[in-house]
Order: sequence, then C-alpha cells, then structure tokens
Amino acid sequence: MTTMLKRLFFISIILILWSCNSPADSPYPSMTFTKKSVMSPTGRASAVSFVIDGYGYVALGRTDLRSGALNDCWKYNPVDDSWKEMKPFLGLARVNAVAEVVNGMAYVGLGFDISKQVYTGGNLFDFYMYNPAKDEWFKKTGLDSLKTTATNSCVSFVFNDKIYVGIGFDGAGFTDEFWMYNPEDDSWKKINNFAGSYRAGAVLCANNNHVYCGTGFNTYNLSDWWEYLPTSDTWIQLKSIPDMGRENATALSINNRFFVAAGRNFGGNLSGGYLKTDFMEYDVDKNVWYKRGDIPGEARENAISFSINGIGYIGFGGNDTHVLNDFWSFEP
Repeated sequence: MTTMLKRLFFISIILILWSCNSPADSPYPSMTFTKKSVMSPTGRASAVSFVIDGYGYVALGRTDLRSGALNDCWKYNPVDDSWKEMKPFLGLARVNAVAEVVNGMAYVGLGFDISKQVYTGGNLFDFYMYNPAKDEWFKKTGLDSLKTTATNSCVSFVFNDKIYVGIGFDGAGFTDEFWMYNPEDDSWKKINNFAGSYRAGAVLCANNNHVYCGTGFNTYNLSDWWEYLPTSDTWIQLKSIPDMGRENATALSINNRFFVAAGRNFGGNLSGGYLKTDFMEYDVDKNVWYKRGDIPGEARENAISFSINGIGYIGFGGNDTHVLNDFWSFEP
C-alpha cells in the first residue's frame, strides 16, 4: 500500500469512528441563554462554585492566563441577579481547587499555587470549611490521613454526607486515585481507584441518584464516560461523548439531567488545539448524548457552572488570550 493510500485509509477509519459516535437526535429544542450580571470587572478562570440555600457561590481562580490568583468569595442571588462579596477564603489564593457542600457547609481546598511552576511543588494540600450563616472560614486539620500528592485539577462529589475527591495531577504525572472525606470526624479514606485511565482536567456531575465522570487529559484528550456506584464502590463504562475528547470542561446536573460544556481539545505540543462552545446533554435512560446548543460569547475552558431551582448557570473561564467575564442562565 502506498503512503498516500495508507493516509486515506487512516482518515477513513477516523471518519467511521466519528460517525459511529455522533450525537443522537435531540428531543429538546436548542438551548437558549440569558445574560446575567457579573461580580467584578476583571473576570476569572479556574475558579470553584457551589450552592447553599438557593444562593450560588464563586470563589478563587485567576484573573490572567497564568497569574492573578484570587482568594475572594462571592455570593450570587438569582432572585435579583446580584452579587455580594463575602469574607475571603482563609487559605492561599489558588486555581483548580475542589468545592462541595455537606449539611449546609462548604468544603473548599486542594488545588494549585499558580505562582509556582507545574513541576516545582505547587500542589496544595489544605482544606477549609465555610459557614455561610456566619460568613466565616475554618481550617480543617485532618489532612494527615490524605496520602496522595495528586491535588491539582481533581473532580469531586458528595454522597451520603461524604465528599469524594479523585483523579488529578500530582506535579509529575496523572493519577486514578479516589479518596473519601468524612466531615464529621475530619478524616480521609482511600477507596477504589477510578476504573478508567489516569487523567486530570476531567469533569464530574452528580445528584442523589447518579454519579457521572469522564473526559480529561492524559498525554491525549479523553472522551470516555463512566458511572460510579458508591454503594459498591465500582465503576461502569457508558457511551463516550461524541467528540475527539476534551479537557478543562465544566459539568452540572439539573434534577435528573446531566450536562457537559466547553473545554479544550488539546492538539499536542506543536498546537494548542481548539476551544469549545458546545453544550452536551447525557440521556440517562437511553445512554446517548445530545448536542443542545452552544454557550454564547467566546469559546472557553476552565469555566464554572451550577444549578439553582431547576435553572442552570454557566460562565467565566478563559481562552488563549484572556480571561472571560460573562455569566449566563438557561433552562434545560
């Protein structure tokens, strides 16, 4: 076979694989978005978000491509579309942290110190509790039981009042580890590893019935999709997202519906690849994906998202030249 025929054969295989995993026809109309207010004129990327008592919170992140780390915390009121600055995060300013809520308290920490280089010890290992009623932060001290170095760009979720954190970057490579944090006694416990490959920059979305995780980066972009069963500590592989893979996307759940949006398809060291605007929905019952539309504004990665009372919110993030400062709501 000539070199040209080999190339054509390879391209044909790629096109066949792509067509086999194209999005299903959506039973829903294209998503519509409403522009909302922002908390400051600077914008941010690589932040965390969480919801308590019908309010959204956005904290940490950065204001520039590789600098401008933040330790502030803002409270969003969806009723009047307003923001209020709360007391700043107690720890070091950072990016790529995790944030979850248990019994009305937020737990925020881990992540990366952006003032350090990736391979020079910038991973962070502290953890804090935020009490919204008192607007106070408290440092947790049980990190001695967390025996991992992979705290950068992890995923997290809550089940039965326990916080699960896993898969991330340890400063030298990727991991498939998962750990469970018990806020009641401030302790960490190792659980079964993620069943997929090592990675960082993945997404996870969960509710009381389902936990879904996938995408990310491990020398190449990943598009696989998994369900975690907490009661048996096992993983089940599902239908992959119909694209060529993405990292640094954002994901959220609204009732029993699950969404993945934006992110980057990395093109290797000679190319930054391309950023995404797409908004994908995973159908739990049919195990298929729908494309629901595109986020307004610019393509982005490292955005935040959350839902309040059946309405989704998404925004901020960054691209190859600047940090974005827009915020949108949508109904699924």
